[in-house]
Formats: sequence, C-alpha cells, structure tokens
Amino acid sequence: MAWPIPPSVKKKTPVTLQAASPEKTPDKLPPLNALRHFEAVARHASFAAAAVDLHVTHWAVGKQIRLLEDWFGTPLFERRARGVVLTDEGAALLNDVSSAFERLTGAAARVRRDDIAHRIAGTVRVNVMASFALCWLLPRLADFQARYPDIDVRVSTTSRKLRYIGDAFDIGVRSGDEQGAGLAPRALMPDLRVPACSPALLRRYPIERVEDLRQHTLLHSASTRSAWSHWLREAGAADLRGSGQMEFDHVYLQLAAAVEGLGVTLASLPLIGRELAAGRLVCPLAAPAWRAADYTLIVNAARADDAAVQAFEQWLTEQAREHQA
Repeated sequence: MAWPIPPSVKKKTPVTLQAASPEKTPDKLPPLNALRHFEAVARHASFAAAAVDLHVTHWAVGKQIRLLEDWFGTPLFERRARGVVLTDEGAALLNDVSSAFERLTGAAARVRRDDIAHRIAGTVRVNVMASFALCWLLPRLADFQARYPDIDVRVSTTSRKLRYIGDAFDIGVRSGDEQGAGLAPRALMPDLRVPACSPALLRRYPIERVEDLRQHTLLHSASTRSAWSHWLREAGAADLRGSGQMEFDHVYLQLAAAVEGLGVTLASLPLIGRELAAGRLVCPLAAPAWRAADYTLIVNAARADDAAVQAFEQWLTEQAREHQA
C-alpha cells in the first residue's frame, strides 16, 4: 500500500539517492531489515510508534535508521520534539520502498494462494443450464484448471430444478432463486437483457429507436418466450410486433441465430460477453435493460465443507464479480 507523505515534504523535488562509498556498487541492496524499520517510522512519523508496530525497542528502531542513513550517507529524517519528518531524500526513498513492499506483498499472497491451490484435490460436479455452460462457464474453466490442477470438474447441463436432482451435483447455477432441503442458494450475478443483433443486420436495417424493431424478425427460445413482452412493456411499446418471429428450443441456438443475422434477440448480457467483445453482436438499444431473475449459485449443503467444492464456489464468485466490473 502507498503510505502518506508528511505535508512538509509533499511538494519537494524527489532526490536521487546514491550509496555513500565507492565500494557500495549501484546494484548492492541496502540493509533490508533497516528498510522495514524505515517504512514503519515514515508511516507513523514516530520512532516510538514504529517500535510498538514492529514489536522491538525504541533503541532498536533508532539503530536501524542510523544504519540506513550511514549506508546512504545522508539523513532520512528530521528529528523534532514531536516525532520525525522525512527529509527530501527520505521522501524519495519512501516512494520506492512503499512500491517495492506492495509488490512483495502481492507476490507473497499469490505464491501462498497458488501453493494452497496445488494442495487441493478432489472432484466437483457442476450442474448448470446448457446456455450458461456454453456461453459463460466453459470459456472461463481453463483459468480454474490452471489454479487447481488436481481438482477434476465434471459439468452436466439441465434446466431441471436442483431439488429434483438429489445428490447428483455439488454446485449448480440456475436462473432465479431455488429453495429446498439440502440446498444453499445465493445470488451470483444479475441477468440484464437488451436487444442484440449482428452488425451486418444492423447496417441493412438500422435500429435507432424501439419502433425500428418492427422491421426485424424477433428471435425467441422455448424457455424465454415471455422475455420480449417484458422488455417491450418496459420500453413503452407493449403492442409492438416484429416483421417475423423465430423460435428455438435452446437459448444458445437463439444467440447463434442472432450472430448469423437471422434476427434480433433479447440477450442476457452475461451470456454474450465474448460476442460483444469480438464484434459478432452489438446492442443497438442500451436502454431499457430489463432485469430478469438473477443467476443463482446453489451449493449442495452435504458437500459445502469439501475443500474442492469451496474452491470452485469461490472461483465462480470471483469470475462473476469480474464480469460485472
């Protein structure tokens, strides 16, 4: 983290530090323990407070600071009646030391996380809707494999309620809440839906306002027949009808039809992220964004304490958070 610089040195010109004697070549590091003490003193603006923070004596802190000042050949602090203030040289050093400590902290956290991840082994049975698997989960699974190489992931797809599946799953994702004995549900991410179509179709028949949808074929799926009605009602055009209708038995076929220019789909934003990024789909009308039932993460309570299941649950949550960001 970056520590605040005392007001008296904030506006001073940074100073390039040099070693005090010729035998200290530029690539030689200063005493690392002394740097740790220096950072603590600079953060607290006090030798005494730094000593408490580091669980050492006031004398030990002063010794380390003198050692560092001797190494650089310049004072790093101005001693005052009420604490200390960084010199120009000290402020310049603090900037680099803080950045270095921040990078070290991040590196240590990654190594510890990776080490823990490589020690987790097991099997996770994941049950999700087919469209969610194809469009959202599978493109991200390589990241989980890289983090947890000893966890086997078994993916199955169905839109049935998980309470009817019994113990045949560890983690599931559904559209909307699902309650039941042995199920631990929580919201994963919102499902916002907006019209989407191929850029080529949009060039032929531009969509600049809701009424322009009248000249387009509207795409549906068996499980989302009412979606267009909800969106059009929120858009203030409940009676609007497209020039044609086309329905598919799966959402992923509906989205594929939109990519091929067969019409305009009302798309779930989490499912078309790759198509939008690649330019295969565009959203001509950004508003309104109709919010359907949230995507829900559901854990089989009987497996909630399993380390592999917990790792996948945490990873899935992180991926959803990154997607929303």
